[in-house]
Amino acid sequence: MTAAEVAEMLGMPVSTVYELARRGELPSARLGRTVRFLRESVEERLRGE
Repeated sequence: MTAAEVAEMLGMPVSTVYELARRGELPSARLGRTVRFLRESVEERLRGE
């Protein structure tokens, strides 16, 4: 997922998604200059797993 898709899913600004990823609070992977998120990882984090 892109940061914009995660932001829409979570109902928060894209900048917040990037900040959470930078701090390690939201699991992400860098692919070159882009940041991607796995839907399963984001959903697990929301559930507190």
